[in-house]
Amino acid sequence: MKGLTGSFPLRCCIALAALATNALVLNLFVVPSTGSYPSYGGFAAALAAVLAYAALLAVAARRPNALRHPSVPWVALALFCAGSALVAAGYRGESTTASLAGWLLASLATAWLVVLTGLALARFSPRTAFAAIPAAYAAVYVAASALFPFVESLRAARLALLALYVLTFLAAFACAVRPGRAALAVFADGGGGAAARPAASDGSPPACSKAGGPPKAVLFAVLIALGLVSGYTAFVVFGSRESAGVSFVAMAAAMLAVIVVSRFSKSRTDVVFHFGLLLVLAGLLVVPFVAQASSGERVALIHVSNTLLAAGSECFAMLVWIVLAARAARRPAEALALQAGGRMAVALGMLGGLLLGTVATSFSAVSPLVPDVVAVGFAFALVAYALVGLRRFSFEDALSGGEGALPGSAPGPAPAVGAPGTGSLAAASEAALPGDGTRAAIERSCGALARKGGLTGRETEILAMLARGRSAPFIAQELVISPNTVKTHVKHIYAKLGAHSQQEIIDLVDGQCAAE
Repeated sequence: MKGLTGSFPLRCCIALAALATNALVLNLFVVPSTGSYPSYGGFAAALAAVLAYAALLAVAARRPNALRHPSVPWVALALFCAGSALVAAGYRGESTTASLAGWLLASLATAWLVVLTGLALARFSPRTAFAAIPAAYAAVYVAASALFPFVESLRAARLALLALYVLTFLAAFACAVRPGRAALAVFADGGGGAAARPAASDGSPPACSKAGGPPKAVLFAVLIALGLVSGYTAFVVFGSRESAGVSFVAMAAAMLAVIVVSRFSKSRTDVVFHFGLLLVLAGLLVVPFVAQASSGERVALIHVSNTLLAAGSECFAMLVWIVLAARAARRPAEALALQAGGRMAVALGMLGGLLLGTVATSFSAVSPLVPDVVAVGFAFALVAYALVGLRRFSFEDALSGGEGALPGSAPGPAPAVGAPGTGSLAAASEAALPGDGTRAAIERSCGALARKGGLTGRETEILAMLARGRSAPFIAQELVISPNTVKTHVKHIYAKLGAHSQQEIIDLVDGQCAAE
């Protein structure tokens, strides 16, 4: 877990668990069946989340340094407190205006905290991040198995849920702010602007760009699809059939199963996706049998279906954390925009899933078979999307930078340890990543540039890290040297290669890739 110091890793894990609990409480609190007012509670919160992430994305694209101001955490805390108070007042007085305004303010603060936690996770090594995220979710559902039955037994259960919603945010806030702001500073220092990369002579993207995984548009489309599934399952589980409940113990077991199974697979991230997909499909395919069962069997079947759907949806939630953290780590200049944009894509999908569930339920008055038909149709669409739309898409390749994430290509070979010009890059932060197409291409180009410019072995090593977007503080921590020593090496590299900024270094390396 290089690059993190002190209690930051533990803080990140606690913040992640608190945010996962916060999202669960939100589902229990706002879905249509939790109260007579308002029937659109789930949509208000989902729409507010979309708007909040859109606002955050706009700030990240235009004035990212504004998010580093010392007052931002306190503004976010004030927004959340004000928003929660408005939500409570709106639900108490059945005020639509107060409820909508409250969700928007609370969502702005939560969106900022989620993005901050995602940036902090991006500083973990890939292996550590992958282990931490499912473990945090498993801990959440172990605790939920004891906590939520108690909360639901209270006379003022709705008020207790709102209090728990506030407490989980405060816990995440207390744990995520320091490591999140430290990560934000590192990514901002190593980022700069995302200048256009030189194209190859045939007009196609340069080789290094091709090795960087699928375009953001493709990744965001996949995230929208994951959000759509999560939104629809949230409506089905918590909105229309909440009385049957879910088994939090079984959900914790599913999270633990993901951890165990992934340890025996080289494509760990794809394991999470396929595991979640199978759980959701199983839950959807149980739905048609519910209408044919007797009253006792009906409740049991709904309970099983709810648990399968919820567990699958949480696998997708884990996958989103893993994907965005790993992608941000590989593209530090775009880390903030990737986190905000990716989360907005998921929120858009969730809003669409809620709408789909509501439309299906509204037609049940015409025919009780409509919701079952929609469930089966949704299951078919999932299979079709996985087999056709994602036939050549691999989460593992997308995160590792392997060219296998693009149609018709294959992952590049991993560089040999001690290859010329690489120095001790095998010990760098990306050494644990499988499918090293990007790293191999970058190291070849850096080796060629080093020979032309007469760089030393250490300068070649730092050149490769600069080309991958690493900041000076990160390089100093990775190589166990002082920041001043890094600055001296960087100054020499710039002079020998005729560059004046890190972006020019990246452009030189991409140009070398295209020439090769």
